[in-house]
Parts: sequence; structure tokens; C-alpha cells
Amino acid sequence: MNSYIEKYCGLWESESGNRLEVSLSNNETVSVKLYRAGEVKPMSRPWLNNSPAVNMVGKLDPEGGSLDIALSEYENSFSLNLVFDLSDRNYKKVLPSIIRYEKDHFWEQYYDCIGPLEPYQRC
Repeated sequence: MNSYIEKYCGLWESESGNRLEVSLSNNETVSVKLYRAGEVKPMSRPWLNNSPAVNMVGKLDPEGGSLDIALSEYENSFSLNLVFDLSDRNYKKVLPSIIRYEKDHFWEQYYDCIGPLEPYQRC
């Protein structure tokens, strides 16, 4: 692997069966698809007129090496953040969180669409 962002590339699955498919776009970004447990097609995003969760842009956070995946069309307004579990030195487990502007409370209604927020394992 030539760059740190490549460590995030691949297929990931949470304990409840949600899946992420992360592909390298270039040396600075990845393209992400998000699937709900048991579904074959990427999930629909109700906050974006039910558009499928495909081609979502992921970028490394320059301050911490975590991956920020844009869930909305506006960068940093609603993101899924992945950070490697530091107890796993093989980069096979990531811990998710949601990032949004504090003032944008309306995003809270969509948290269940993304969650549960539990660790993802590399498949």
C-alpha cells in the first residue's frame, strides 16, 4: 500500500450486518458505498431525495488519520467518520462515529439510517 488512505480500502461489515465498500479514487480520496444488513442494493439516503449511498467521497482527516465520508452533498455537514481500532495493529477493525455541525440538529433524525454505530471488521 502506497498511501495511508489505502488501508481503508476493501469490504467492511458490522456486527449487525451493515456493510461498507471502500474503493480508492486517487491518492487523496476514496469512493464509498453503504449497505444495510441483508440488502443487496446500497441504502437510500432520505435526506438526499432517497438517492443511493454510492460514490460518497471519503477523505483523510489531516489531524488524526481517520476517514471522513461525506453522507450529504455538502462536505463536513454530515459525515461518517471511521478510525482504526488502535488495539488491532493489522488494520482490520474500524470504529464509526457521526460528525455534523453542532447547530444542525435536524441530522439527528437520520442517525438510525446509518446505525447502529458499532465496529466494522474487514471482510
